[in-house]
Amino acid sequence: MYTFLMIICPAKPFDIDSIMNIERQSFIPQIQEKKRVFEKRIKAFPEGFLLLADTSEKAVRESGFAKPCGYFCSELWDVFPSAEDKKLIERRFSLGHNPLYTHAQKGTFLYISSFALLKEYRGKGFGEKFFVASVSALCGAFKNVRKIVLLVDSEWENAIKIYEKSGFAVDYTIKDFFPTLQKKEFADGIVMSCETSNFRMMEFGETNNIFGGIKIE
Repeated sequence: MYTFLMIICPAKPFDIDSIMNIERQSFIPQIQEKKRVFEKRIKAFPEGFLLLADTSEKAVRESGFAKPCGYFCSELWDVFPSAEDKKLIERRFSLGHNPLYTHAQKGTFLYISSFALLKEYRGKGFGEKFFVASVSALCGAFKNVRKIVLLVDSEWENAIKIYEKSGFAVDYTIKDFFPTLQKKEFADGIVMSCETSNFRMMEFGETNNIFGGIKIE
């Protein structure tokens, strides 16, 4: 019987190739972010870029090190765009936007810019646990954050279910935001948000602080 031993740890610049592998497995080419975008995300807000890694004996034996199998990246915003502010929506939510310009270290909104897992690790409950643990840790570390914000493709039903289960609700929809595999067809982008109270109820002790690694049973 194969036993997974998962940890969450900060992403580092040398993890970029693994992150890009996860990106390519998770999103269609039309919406995959470029390598330079991830490099800027790590630089802008290193505390908000986390990796899920498989440290089981099998994974380490095969690759020689813990296997990165998921990533979670975010930034802090000082403003949450309203549905009427089209220009701000474009600057903040656009694919490939530069986090070095949008991130505000003392911002009160935690924007989850992307979240993904390798195919072989999906359907096992890791995604939901990784997401909840990451958001909870960041809400605990950054006391000034009062709301969590994300943008999701209207076609990603499984992701939407995870977000709704965690307490996220729809704020508004951005029509025809995401490209699809069908030429000249687009999917709506759904902007969702949640109060931090949903996540601050989870606590981490010294022995399993998320920035040093936490086991997911």
